[in-house]
Amino acid sequence: MTRHTNTTRREGRGHGRAAAIAGVIIAMAFGTGLYVQAGGGLTVGNVPATAPVTHGPMRGGSPVYPEQDIPLRFNHGQHLGLGLACARCHTKIGESDKAADFNFPTGAVCDSCHGPQHPRPATEPARCGQCHTRVSENRVTATLRAPKANLHFSHKKHLAAGASCQSCHGDMSKVRMATVLQLPSEASCLSCHDGRKASSRCATCHPADTNGKLATRSFSDRVMPALVPRGKSSWGAAHDLAFVEDHRGIAKANPGLCAQCHTETFCTDCHAGAVRPMRIHAADYMTTHALDARANTQDCQSCHRMQSDCLACHQRLGMGDGPDAKFGVGSSLRFHPAGWEGPPDSPQSHAFAAQRNIATCASCHTEDSCLACHATTGAAMPGLNVSPHGPGFAASMRCSALAARNHRVCLKCHEPGDPRNECL
Repeated sequence: MTRHTNTTRREGRGHGRAAAIAGVIIAMAFGTGLYVQAGGGLTVGNVPATAPVTHGPMRGGSPVYPEQDIPLRFNHGQHLGLGLACARCHTKIGESDKAADFNFPTGAVCDSCHGPQHPRPATEPARCGQCHTRVSENRVTATLRAPKANLHFSHKKHLAAGASCQSCHGDMSKVRMATVLQLPSEASCLSCHDGRKASSRCATCHPADTNGKLATRSFSDRVMPALVPRGKSSWGAAHDLAFVEDHRGIAKANPGLCAQCHTETFCTDCHAGAVRPMRIHAADYMTTHALDARANTQDCQSCHRMQSDCLACHQRLGMGDGPDAKFGVGSSLRFHPAGWEGPPDSPQSHAFAAQRNIATCASCHTEDSCLACHATTGAAMPGLNVSPHGPGFAASMRCSALAARNHRVCLKCHEPGDPRNECL
């Protein structure tokens, strides 16, 4: 029994050492290097906070961070353990305004502490192998290759806004050789780019096409994997296997998020009846759609045409046959309060709403609704001669600018030959 117990203990210790060695091999295989504490102590079991990153190293690189080749030996933990600040080595970081800037320490910066090597005096022995891993006959045979990230990024602006190196790159005191794992992750970026502290528009950082949509593939390398939302940090829009079933709720809750990559035709390619039904709303949506339309929680015009869909449906349901039908607003179910069609200085005046967003008015009203009041009186223009312009409009620069741009619009209300049809 004792011999069996001792054997078990020895096997347990053997398995423990094997697991530790396997952990080191796995870490090295994924390019993370061996982690060190400040001062150089090797710690395999303690995974630093910078390890779980969305866009880690992958075959051929990633859509955001291309493949790197860093043939160097370096220990961030030891340098930080000496009390060195990040800017002591990364000397140009404070003025860096682009992701393409070369912000790695130069040889001259290293020489300030490690002795002259770049260039090396004739009396100084070569110590290339101290930092460079690919050396032959005291000559470096491979240089650092770190293609620029596919991002718009400014260290200068982030530092001016109060960001620190640790807030984006994590705790570098536990990292030996930095790789793409220490570059900012989507989760760390979104902690500030939430629409309040900083813009939540994806094209703020990611490259976009001329139409404003995100370039989901690199302009220079079309073989790269496509840029798609991953992980829990993507505002719930992670494009995983369940997204096909879940995307309706996400698209309804945040249509602007989808619109940063997709055009309307991307939706209608499926929701055109052939692949998926055109109906994307709940079965009883007709009874509640007015709430979404008033609150503008989603862009109805992405699928519906206001003049043909909204107005035609309201007219078929008898919402345009009330006592004010001649103005195109008649209905037993009134949308506007009493006095809505009164003069501009009256309470609840429609003029304020029309000037703010005339497209909203056009969802129910045609030009005849406006001309019934605003057109000049006459045989051709049976209006009420109510001017929508303020005092002195004919002598203003705005009158001249509008007339010069398209004078035919003026003829919508003014008869030909009307003296008020010309700017003073």
